[in-house]
Amino acid sequence: AVAAYRAALEEWTRERVPIQWAMVQFNMGGVEMAIFDKTGEAVRLEAAERHVRAAREVFEDAGASQYLGMADAQLAEIARRREGVAG
Repeated sequence: AVAAYRAALEEWTRERVPIQWAMVQFNMGGVEMAIFDKTGEAVRLEAAERHVRAAREVFEDAGASQYLGMADAQLAEIARRREGVAG
């Protein structure tokens, strides 16, 4: 999945199609969370957060409020998983 998303990002650049780029970033965040669930590697949560924050920034800049809630929910889920690792 990661390889497919990276390939998509070669075509869907942030400059050319920002919302599509952001959706791929958002989805990559989900993949990183799934990998974390399998491996327990905290670095995966860090990557997930970077992807989702990048997506959220574009959603906000574009006024795509319908996607902001999704990004915020995913960031909250990342934080919840991070607390589970720390606790």
